[in-house]
Amino acid sequence: LLGIFGAFIGLFIGSMIDRMMMYGSGAVNPLQNTLRQAVFLETVFISMGKLAKADGRVSEEEIAHVEAFMQKLNMTSDHRQQAISLFKQGAEPDFDIVPIYQRFMSVCGHTRHLKEVLLVYLIVLALADGHYHPAEEALLKDISGYLGYSQAEFGHMVDMVLNQTHFAGGKVATESSLE
Repeated sequence: LLGIFGAFIGLFIGSMIDRMMMYGSGAVNPLQNTLRQAVFLETVFISMGKLAKADGRVSEEEIAHVEAFMQKLNMTSDHRQQAISLFKQGAEPDFDIVPIYQRFMSVCGHTRHLKEVLLVYLIVLALADGHYHPAEEALLKDISGYLGYSQAEFGHMVDMVLNQTHFAGGKVATESSLE
């Protein structure tokens, strides 16, 4: 199952990152700004920690998913340590992500691609262990709202990820109302 999610996220995130990083072809790089990049990555890793811990435990599949993401970004050892620290910070039970999303929206909110990449990646992470837990769904609904998505748009994104997963032959056991 992780291989299917890895393939999907590699394809989706890779194409989004490739599009964002294209220079000279007239494309605008939304991560060109150093502050925007730092805020995006801070939000990603804190959110991954919060989401991974939402169902009560961080699974091996979720850890592998985060590791694969760090490899995809070719992070240095120092950056990996920072990312792990942010992940752990987000996984703390009392950690409030609202200020993180307020900062994200003030710095990155005008860039639809960054919001979309973030939300789709988090949905894929929620499904990485083969279960879509109600606590994960609730957190993702909150996050989608912080990002300015309606519940219908959020539902469409979840359906897109689930359909891609099923199309690729994966099975996701849901404990939520989505299926």
